[in-house]
Order: sequence, then structure tokens, then C-alpha cells
Amino acid sequence: MNQRELFEKAQRLFIEGKLGESISRFSEAIDAGEKTEIVYLSRGVAYLRQKEKEKAINDFSSVVNMNDNNIRAHLYRGIAYLTDEKFKEAIGDFDMAIRLQPENGAAFFARGTAYAHIGNEFEARRNIKTAIAYSESDTQGFADTIGMCRTQFDKVKMIIDDDGNTPKMNLTVDEMSKVRRWLDEDIDH
Repeated sequence: MNQRELFEKAQRLFIEGKLGESISRFSEAIDAGEKTEIVYLSRGVAYLRQKEKEKAINDFSSVVNMNDNNIRAHLYRGIAYLTDEKFKEAIGDFDMAIRLQPENGAAFFARGTAYAHIGNEFEARRNIKTAIAYSESDTQGFADTIGMCRTQFDKVKMIIDDDGNTPKMNLTVDEMSKVRRWLDEDIDH
């Protein structure tokens, strides 16, 4: 197989959910000379889904080094940092994603999640409200794409969407109170 065929095979394996095999094929494609943004980005997502955060970060960094304007690389690397509890690095990537695409609800939501983890409630609240204003489906779609941060995304989203039903996830009283308070407060405080 040539490098392009290896890449296409890797994509098919990824879609089939055969992440380990797809990573091997992406690596073979890279070794054969297919050193493109999409190959590194794709392998990085596969690594992220396999919870191999450092390898994912390395691949997303390769993409950023090739093209610092690749919004997906910044978003995915930010998510990898977020899942690795490197919140300041995550915020930096989400900042860049927002600079590149100012109406990206997913980037605002993810950045709000990172701010919440470092205890900056003002910025967490402001970013989550902005995310809601831009696009609920964009935010949900991004959370679905990655799957790694589902717990954090789902917790906040569940509170946002609360219709009075009993929550389906276990949230602490503090978590529920904090997000409700963010959503009830005026952004300009």
C-alpha cells in the first residue's frame, strides 16, 4: 500500500471504531511520507479516544507547528490538555481557537470548563453563557466528537437544560449550585 492508501485504510478503521489498528495505519502512512495536517490530526483524535493524552498532544502540536491557524488542532489539543488536567495550557488553546473563530460555541464552553477547574468562576460563567448564546448544537456536537470530557460537559449541560426532572448524573450540591449561580448572574458582574 502507498501512503495515501494507508491513510484511507486508517480512516476506515477509525470510523469502524478500531482505534488501535487505525493508529497503526496512520503511523505507517506518516512513516511512508504522508506527513499532512489531516493525518496527524486524525491520529491525535484516535490517541485521545484511547486516552493516550500525551501522544494526542504531540500529534496536535505537530499540526499546530505546520499551521498555527488550524482551529481543530487547537480545540483538540485543548481538550487533551483539559483531560490531562493541564488547565492553563487548555485555556491557551481555546483562546487561540476563539481568536480564529470568534463564534465557536464549543471553544467557549470548553474554555469555561477549564476556567471552572482553576476556580475562576467569573470567566467560567462568562464563557459558558457565551457558548449557550452561540450554539447549543455546536457545543453538544463537539462534546460528542471527543467523548473524553463527557463527564464535565454533561454535568454543566445537564444543569443548563434542567427542566425540573431528577438529574441522570450524580452531581454534588456544590457543582449544581455553582453552575446555577453562574447562569443566574449577569455576565458584567
